[in-house]
Amino acid sequence: MAAADPGAKPSLSPYALAEALDHCAKWWWGASLASKIVGFGIGMCITLLPAELVPFLVFACTLLAELCMYRSDAVKVTAQQFRRKLDLQDGFGWPMPATERSDFLVRCSPSVKHRARTRPVAGAYFASTEPPGPRRALKNVSESAWWTKHLAGTMTIICWTTVIGGVIVSFGILIMAIQATGTHTTQVNVARIVTSVLMLLLSMGIIKLAIGYSSLGKNSARSEAAAERTLETTPEELGAFKVISDYHLSRAVGPIIPTWIWRLRQKNLNQTWKELRNGTAT
Repeated sequence: MAAADPGAKPSLSPYALAEALDHCAKWWWGASLASKIVGFGIGMCITLLPAELVPFLVFACTLLAELCMYRSDAVKVTAQQFRRKLDLQDGFGWPMPATERSDFLVRCSPSVKHRARTRPVAGAYFASTEPPGPRRALKNVSESAWWTKHLAGTMTIICWTTVIGGVIVSFGILIMAIQATGTHTTQVNVARIVTSVLMLLLSMGIIKLAIGYSSLGKNSARSEAAAERTLETTPEELGAFKVISDYHLSRAVGPIIPTWIWRLRQKNLNQTWKELRNGTAT
C-alpha cells in the first residue's frame, strides 16, 4: 500500500467547485463591464489628458473588455456543463464518470481550485428529500427554475430602470442646457456628455441584458410549469430528462446572474420555498 502524501491537498467538493466556476465567470464578466466604464471615463477626461493619448487608452480598454468577456463566456460554458452533470447526479443518481470529472478539473484554473478548497459549500444544494429518480430530478429543476425566474425578474427590472432613468436624466440635462443662457461651446459640451452617456448604456449592453434577463425569466417559468405538470403524473426518466435539458439550455444561453442579487434575495426566497413549496409550512 502506498504511503499517504502528507502534503496532499484536500479533495474538491463538486458543489464547491461549481460555485467557484460560477464566481470566476462572474468576475471576468464584471471586469469586462468595468473596463468599458473606465474607457468611457477616459473619453470624458479628454481635456485633462494628452489628446494623442486618449484614443489609444480607449482602444486598450475596449480590447480588454472584449478579452474579459471572452474569458467569462469560456468559463461559463464549463460551469454550466459541470452544473448539468451535478444536477443529473443529484436528481437521477447518475454518478459523474471519473474521466469527465478529471477533464473538468484540468480545465479549471488554479484560482478556481483554490477557492473551491478554501470555501466549501455547506448543506444540501436542493431542498427535496425524495430518493434519486424522476420525481427528485423534477423537484430539483422546479426549485432551480423558480429561483432563476425570480432572480432574472429582479435583474430585468434593474436593467430597464437603469436604461429609462439614464435616458430621462440625460435628456433632462440636455433640455436644461439648451434653455439656459450660456455660450455655444458650453451647450455643445453638454450635448457631447449626454451623447456619451447614452452611448455608454448601449456599449455596456444594458438593453441587451434587460431583454436577456426577461427571456431567461420567461423560459425558467415555462420549465418550472413543465416540471410541476409532469410531477402530477407518474414521471418517467425520459420525460424528466427532457424538462431538465430544456431548462439548462435556457440557462446556457441566458445572461449571468450576479452574486449580489442572489445574496440580496437569498433569505426571502429560501424561506418562501421551504415554507410554501417544499411542504414544511406550519
